[in-house]
Amino acid sequence: MTNKIKILFSAVTILAIAGCSAISSAEKKAEYPKSPEDIRRARAGSIIGEGGFNLFGGKSDADESGKGSIGINSYLWRASLDTLSFMPLASADPFGGVIITDWYEDPNAKGERFKVNLLIFSKSLRSDAVKVTVFKQSQKSGSWQSKEVNEQVSRDLENKILTRARELQAKKSVN
Repeated sequence: MTNKIKILFSAVTILAIAGCSAISSAEKKAEYPKSPEDIRRARAGSIIGEGGFNLFGGKSDADESGKGSIGINSYLWRASLDTLSFMPLASADPFGGVIITDWYEDPNAKGERFKVNLLIFSKSLRSDAVKVTVFKQSQKSGSWQSKEVNEQVSRDLENKILTRARELQAKKSVN
């Protein structure tokens, strides 16, 4: 019986000592980054800030201090999803501010389909914070061929998203 107690005591002591040494080495590494990669990571920081994230623009403790929240404007994100809701989504990343739709064929325009890639660059609600790229294909002889899209289509979508985002922001400030 005493051998089991000695073994248990020894295991607990070893774990406690090992735990203490891990804490001090982690503290030293945080204070003194040694490799260029450690220095780069320390300067870059976290992609979502120190206080976590708040996806749809409500107040949080992290927002009060000016830190935290995702790296994009939540009103632009919601407005983008609203504006592109008629198209099937292939991918949507709220942390990176990327929306990629799948191909959409308008029932009234058979033989033509569109796809949209959207990027949100900023936390600010500004005209240069959103970039829309539209792709178009036409069907010929049973296969899809890429066609050029007028740049005005992308600008119109960007303007529609910005208008919707301003409406969402105004509605939030009224409430």
